[in-house]
Amino acid sequence: MHAADDDIRRDLLRAWTEQLYSEFANICFHFAVRLGTPNLRIEDLKINWGEWRPETRSLVIAKRLIELHPWDVVIEVLKHEMAHQMVSDHAFGGLPHGDGFQAACLRLGVADWARLASGELPQQIPSWREKLLNDDEERLLKRAEKLLALAASTNEHEATLAMQRVRQLYAKYNLERLAAKRTSTHVYCILTAKKKSISAEETLIFSILTEYFFVRAIYLDHYDAVAATKYKAVELLGTRENVLMAEYVYHFLRHQITSLWTDFQHRTGKPGKARRSYMLGLLSGFREKLKNSAVAPNEQDDVRANRMLMAQADHLLKAFIEERHPRLSTRRTGSSYGDSASFAAGVTDGGTITLNRGVTQQDGNRGLRLNS
Repeated sequence: MHAADDDIRRDLLRAWTEQLYSEFANICFHFAVRLGTPNLRIEDLKINWGEWRPETRSLVIAKRLIELHPWDVVIEVLKHEMAHQMVSDHAFGGLPHGDGFQAACLRLGVADWARLASGELPQQIPSWREKLLNDDEERLLKRAEKLLALAASTNEHEATLAMQRVRQLYAKYNLERLAAKRTSTHVYCILTAKKKSISAEETLIFSILTEYFFVRAIYLDHYDAVAATKYKAVELLGTRENVLMAEYVYHFLRHQITSLWTDFQHRTGKPGKARRSYMLGLLSGFREKLKNSAVAPNEQDDVRANRMLMAQADHLLKAFIEERHPRLSTRRTGSSYGDSASFAAGVTDGGTITLNRGVTQQDGNRGLRLNS
């Protein structure tokens, strides 16, 4: 039994190492850098998360890093150590932790937390979720939470108005922040249902998020170290407050369309093959509701100035995306609705969907899981 466990552990370490070699090659390609392939190793490092050892040309990743953190964090540590390799290979020159290291980190798109001036990785890897909200963000989320609570009203007009006001609140917040030149951290979160493909209904959800909730969605492969396999995933990018809201809307819609499908199937006796058509209809109806709920700007608003500010926001977000994904390709998708009757019924029911759960409460967006 113990011998079998040892074999499993060795196989897992071998799979992780092979994936690290693959990630190294992908990073070199996507960021257009030339580095000799090092000896990639996984060791029981007790203090450091990773090490570059120029004397043996070894790049070491801590085993506990892979065990304790998601793979996107592992990639950032790998890129950090690759930056050290670039310096020692004289690609950028200078001291190991000097300006050359910072330039190498910039070239490789290393995350801010992994490119400290000291050149050392933090003992505790930070998460943007754990940072305290500033006063503006705290007020924004509290006001949004109150509005979403009002959106639970049984009066459809009141519920729709409350949801509409949430969107206006976020639009106004983004404009005021830009006008006042207040900075806001750009972040990303990775969403995956741990499947080999992304469903048509999820693709439509991400389309809604990018159109109405001030974020961008990047489709990618995401390695799961526990299962030692890749799944399809989507990376949501934007300012911290916008990603929090968009992530909440994603979980809410996934939960809502599943629940509404169960009710619809119970009412109509429709077969399971109608599920996709009905869900696409639900999301199309909800999207149309968002489109129709848009209110013309106040006549006193400087529309031109607002457009310039939003263009500025798009530019900043685009720069962040290009830093993380310099060779981004465009994803084109098309969906057939299949069962037209179920799709039409979904459109009608989708027009009644209203965001109506708390944002900051414990049972809010973090309470709904991707594999629920």
